[in-house]
Amino acid sequence: MRMKNKGPKTKADIRFGWKRRGLLVCLFLSLVVLILEGVDNRHTAGYRFAMDMLYALAWAGLELESLLRLGREVREKGFGSYWKFNKADLFYLVLSPMALVISFALPSYAWLRWAVLLKMPKVLANYNDENVFQLIAKSVALILTAIFVVPVLNVVSTALSSPGQIVNILPRNFDLFSFRFVLADASFLKAFGSSFFIVAAGTSIFILITTMAAYPLSKPDLPGKKWIMLFYMFTMYFTGGMATDIVLVDSLGLMNTIWALILPSVISVYYMLLIKGSYEGLPVELEEAAKIDGASQIYIFTKIVLPLSKPIIATTASFVVVNFWNNYMNSVMYITYNQEIYPVQMYIRNFMARNPFDVALDNPELLSYWDNIEMAYLALAILPIICAYPLLFRFFKNGVTAGAVKG
Repeated sequence: MRMKNKGPKTKADIRFGWKRRGLLVCLFLSLVVLILEGVDNRHTAGYRFAMDMLYALAWAGLELESLLRLGREVREKGFGSYWKFNKADLFYLVLSPMALVISFALPSYAWLRWAVLLKMPKVLANYNDENVFQLIAKSVALILTAIFVVPVLNVVSTALSSPGQIVNILPRNFDLFSFRFVLADASFLKAFGSSFFIVAAGTSIFILITTMAAYPLSKPDLPGKKWIMLFYMFTMYFTGGMATDIVLVDSLGLMNTIWALILPSVISVYYMLLIKGSYEGLPVELEEAAKIDGASQIYIFTKIVLPLSKPIIATTASFVVVNFWNNYMNSVMYITYNQEIYPVQMYIRNFMARNPFDVALDNPELLSYWDNIEMAYLALAILPIICAYPLLFRFFKNGVTAGAVKG
């Protein structure tokens, strides 16, 4: 790895920088081509030939650099020394062109291109510094962001477009008919209200139960702690299945009630263990000082432990909010006839299962807008989750307790 030189760059440094950029472009193009060929279904002869040539050009750039490096090392150290320590590199330089020709001639051996690229000797040796790491990390972050954002934009754009349009991420022939229809659907709005109640009540009960259960288990001197933890862990790994859940909910008289959509999901042993670990990481000196001042356990828990555990509680709560909002299996299992309490996900599922011709009997215009209306339902269903994350994001921080104990 070359160290950064804060003084004027020499010609050698400039050449090295340009060479490194060129190799990085070749490596990036090779990866892009391999990924496109793996996920793209356009297997026309012209498309495949263009991708093959682009990969071959990128590979040629990497191979040329390896050959130049071989010649330079042979001149400096001699062939005997090179052969002794770099046999694998030499074999690669000889065999990789043959493997590439086979992969072009026989499409079933296209996997050889991955082997050729990943086995390239010292291909990453020139990028062992912080700047390249940051570039790669940010590129991966942008790609992942696009993977999540583009489908959402497509859903919203389709809902805002007129029928029969091919939509990518921007609306075509802007039309608000779909959203007007959805917002005028009283049953959908009622399902929306049910979902909000389920999320609010379920998350509140979850936080109350989980935080209180985790607190005593974080104490090393809790009597019977080993057996209590064994009980919790057993229930986390082994369950009775759906049938026993349905029998239990029915025996409790919760079938076809809103609480059947809430109570079976208000405890998670996994999240409780996460919160328990956060409690155990808090400085014990804080509690000891509070006890000396005469504070009770309830005061310590509510005024010291919970405020310092906000990040982990908010993180787990955000996952629970998403689980409650997207959960429709509870509706399938526990609601047999009381459709008035269906959450929004179950309502959308039932709407999409309906025959468009039956819905459009009274309003034939709906038939042409059917796909757009479905996307409008989905867009409004994901909107609350998108709005909730910024409110919780401010808690996603580390080091909240740094400096809480001094001396």
